[in-house]
Amino acid sequence: MTHKKLDGLKFTWWAPSNIALVKYWGKKEGHQLPANPSVSLTLNESKTRVELNVLKTEECSQNTPWIDLYFSGKKMPSFIPKIEKFFKHASEELPFLNDYKFLLKTENTFPHSAGIASSASSMAALALNLVELEQTVKGHNFSETEFWQRASFLARMGSGSACRSVFPHAASWGETDNFGSDLFAERVECHPIFKSMYDSIVVVNASEKKVSSRAGHGLMNDHFYGKARYHHALTNWHHSIEWLKDGSWDNLGNLVEEEALSLHAMMMTSRPGYILMEPQTITAIHLVREYRYRTGVPLYFTLDAGPNLHLLYPEEYRADVSKFLVDLKDQLGANVSIIDDKVGTGPYRIKEKEQL
Repeated sequence: MTHKKLDGLKFTWWAPSNIALVKYWGKKEGHQLPANPSVSLTLNESKTRVELNVLKTEECSQNTPWIDLYFSGKKMPSFIPKIEKFFKHASEELPFLNDYKFLLKTENTFPHSAGIASSASSMAALALNLVELEQTVKGHNFSETEFWQRASFLARMGSGSACRSVFPHAASWGETDNFGSDLFAERVECHPIFKSMYDSIVVVNASEKKVSSRAGHGLMNDHFYGKARYHHALTNWHHSIEWLKDGSWDNLGNLVEEEALSLHAMMMTSRPGYILMEPQTITAIHLVREYRYRTGVPLYFTLDAGPNLHLLYPEEYRADVSKFLVDLKDQLGANVSIIDDKVGTGPYRIKEKEQL
């Protein structure tokens, strides 16, 4: 049944990306269910804006696509299959989506494929728009807890890590013996040191990954070290939750580096194995560790499933690390760029009068 009152509605949300401290790699049976729990910090500047337009009936014809999308003002047909797949999964929860056609307008504050999880920020923003649309259909508002949980639940259908991007500061996703769910993420309590933590992203290669994350997750199914990795990640998850609360950055920083290298070790020892790190990635790791050992500045690195480093450090060391980053860029070469970010307070809605 068509809900005429939805025709012409527009919602807009900004949602940030996030950087995982404890990585999830591998999936359980079902749709986007993690094989191990993960923990992330929510970023502030690296974010995506998604404007969701419900097309008016009179504007549509049989040839009008279910979903059309513009990225930074340009039509992007290559993005459509992933969005349509997300809408198909979401429509199992929100069947009214099948009654309408939609126009999406989206943009990033960071370069696409720059080592920042654009799928996390974009799917989180899109999910938040859909929850608002759902509220309109149902004619009532969710409670605050219900709203964010619902958004996280829907975001997970588009991108697993997206479910963590709807929460401020830090979030956990995945069921453990005494906390969490595989169906949505939850906010994690963290010490003030982490609420102002910086993340300087060293982009050594901004091109598309040679192996998609989806394919990488699939290779974990029969991985010889898979079970050991899941046990290892669960142990690290417990430590990370404790250290996030008490502010033990040096303990957590060492764990974060171990997690990053474990993730890439699983890629290299898959069948077929593959390497996503570049020579400059290895050089940067050596330089970061040498700098930390020499100066005592608590600068630690992590990587997602790509070659680009996220350098994490407390706000009080900003001036020291800024000088190091200048030297690091000089040593890595002119093609390297650095994106400065920090931990943020989560997504926000743009009211219609404020829309761009």
